[in-house]
Amino acid sequence: VDFEPKTIKALSPNEKMAKTIQSNYVKYVAQVNKFNLDNRITDIVRKMFIEDACFGFIVENDIETSLYILDSAYCEINSLVNGCVYEYSVNRSLINNNDYDSLPTELQEILEKSKEVSPNNMVKIPYKNSLCLKYHNDFTYLYPTFLGLILDILDIDDVKDLSKAKSEADAYKIVYFKIPTNDDDQISMGDEIITPFVQMARDILPSSFGVIPSPMDVQLLESKSTVTDDTNKIEQAVENYYGEAGVSKALISSASSGSELKLSMKVDSSDIYRIYRMIEAWIDLQMKLRGFIYKDYQFVYNILPTTIYDADDYADRQLKFAQASVVNKGKLAASIGINTAKMLGNTVLENTILSDIFASWQPLKSSYTSASDSLNEG
Repeated sequence: VDFEPKTIKALSPNEKMAKTIQSNYVKYVAQVNKFNLDNRITDIVRKMFIEDACFGFIVENDIETSLYILDSAYCEINSLVNGCVYEYSVNRSLINNNDYDSLPTELQEILEKSKEVSPNNMVKIPYKNSLCLKYHNDFTYLYPTFLGLILDILDIDDVKDLSKAKSEADAYKIVYFKIPTNDDDQISMGDEIITPFVQMARDILPSSFGVIPSPMDVQLLESKSTVTDDTNKIEQAVENYYGEAGVSKALISSASSGSELKLSMKVDSSDIYRIYRMIEAWIDLQMKLRGFIYKDYQFVYNILPTTIYDADDYADRQLKFAQASVVNKGKLAASIGINTAKMLGNTVLENTILSDIFASWQPLKSSYTSASDSLNEG
């Protein structure tokens, strides 16, 4: 959580104002921490990728704030509220009894009260209780992110089925029995002679062999494609899939170098960072609705531009900034999993509440420390 001054007064606060800012900052951090986004960001992002939008309902009490993810089947976007945050409604008529019973009590009360004032079954969710973020924020209707990939996925299955059918056909063999004929090209053997030999051959040969008795010559026709050709067609179908998705195949299995994989992850991470900014905008709106508005300054909730794949690199970069006297202790702590609330709490815990205990800690005894003590005594 960053502090941003709006006036000169906030840049050089007196003692009273500094205490007020400190108190407001702690309250802001406590309120933000109640949303518990550390554990819900993954759910929000997954919902946006699958369904294009995430509809949520907020239930808040004095202890915590709970986020309930709603089914998009009975939710509808109404309008844009704050840059990338939307207002949405719930359609009562589309909620079955099982879904209704699983809804939070607060939402059920809103739906019941709306029957008196909303005859068209559309119930707007109050801003303070709603979360509505959309991956494609160019339009309000839902367009699942991976909808365009369905044809490419089906193409891969079709090519695999064709390759499998080709392999099965190549494995099939035919045993040909030439039935003798007389000078008039008439069959000179009856079924009572041909059938036992055909049946004997079928009993001996594997199931992938066929037996054909015929007075005519048999010509076997084969396709000209090879196993390599079939493999190349499957690989091409997979390449088309990744190309359509805009995702590098290097992320899965085909990276030729570490730098290629690293750059591919950076490109894809940038899409996650865009969703982070949407969540930040939603938090900003929620905090303003709860009265965290100040004339001379403001607090800003930030999600670090990092993922599990580059967290260590980001932490190392923040450490270098700190060593260069950049004011980033909060970001440095957050980069190793210590959010602002934990940082404030641990600071008080170690420096005040348990200061005498930590002061009694001694370095681990070793030959190096023992030798240093002997030299100092001498």
